[in-house]
Amino acid sequence: MAAIRDIITHVEVETAMHKRICHRNRRQHSVQMGQKCLAVHDHDGGRKNYCLPCALEILTKAKTKLLTLEHEIQN
Repeated sequence: MAAIRDIITHVEVETAMHKRICHRNRRQHSVQMGQKCLAVHDHDGGRKNYCLPCALEILTKAKTKLLTLEHEIQN
């Protein structure tokens, strides 16, 4: 049987090895060395980092969208 496809391949949680900016709010948010952050990789090999409060909002929005898609496919 074929493997189940993973459609969320470009997002992961990383621990910052150095200070990073938060791409949602560059001027007020940052990720300090040693902190966890959400890393979103693009097709060109780039990466955007998001601090924990912003990451949680992004993941909540994604969860809502996935639940909506699941509901649509089941009905």
